[in-house]
Amino acid sequence: MSLSNLGLDAFVAVSKHGTVLEASKHLGVTQTAVTQRLRSLEREIRTTLFIRSRKGMKLTDSGVKLLTYCKQREALESEVVSNIINEGVSGPIRLSIAGSTYFMMSRILSILTKIQKQYPNIFFNFDINDDDDKLSKLKSGKVDFTFLPRDRVPLELDSKLLKKSKYVLVGGERYRKLTEVPTLIDYSPLDNFTSMFFEEHSLDYEKGRDRHFINNTMMLPKLLENNLGVAVLDYEHFKQVKKQYRVYNLYPNKYYEIEWALVWLARAELPDYFKFILNSIK
Repeated sequence: MSLSNLGLDAFVAVSKHGTVLEASKHLGVTQTAVTQRLRSLEREIRTTLFIRSRKGMKLTDSGVKLLTYCKQREALESEVVSNIINEGVSGPIRLSIAGSTYFMMSRILSILTKIQKQYPNIFFNFDINDDDDKLSKLKSGKVDFTFLPRDRVPLELDSKLLKKSKYVLVGGERYRKLTEVPTLIDYSPLDNFTSMFFEEHSLDYEKGRDRHFINNTMMLPKLLENNLGVAVLDYEHFKQVKKQYRVYNLYPNKYYEIEWALVWLARAELPDYFKFILNSIK
């Protein structure tokens, strides 16, 4: 025999609150519904559970025994649910995140220790690429997170604004005073980041002129040091590479900022570990 959940819920509520009226308020149903559920339960187990009086409802001996069962049942249910939840969290969780080389270094890799300490069962796939369609990867489910400029985030996606990134024009000794039209260096033919800087600040450059390309932003400073051209770098990246290479911020008072967003597919409810990662990325 399986006891009715509605009947047991009504029984426990009346036991706890002492009256059908208060139990009905707690359960959000009418007094009649509570009374009907109690009577149905008493018929089911063929016993009387309460002694009814004007002062309230008093448990019979059978009622006391049933209440003990209900408490044990509640404790077991809580333990089972907790174990199920913990199993889901303690098992390996694999997340994929896509981003550009330096963005991943500055925004993600620096917080891995914090994430691993809190959730040692999380493992990442780092999709590091400076020249691919990260939005398509996110929409197709290939990655769980990515980074996009704020104005490119589709309305159907959830996002979190991050601190702005500042970009500066960098070159070697030859271009330190920019007395000649420089050759530009970018990641690939699809990358117009450096020309965007010149246009933003109305600086002279030869539009359409051939450029150098290097598909590794961490190697780019070596080309700059060798005076092969000029390029735009994230300011934090520039501060690091200038310690190792002879490169210069060619226009210390000129820069442009991009407001980036961390983007993910909308979910009805976010797991705690997901929220923790979102809060950790600044």
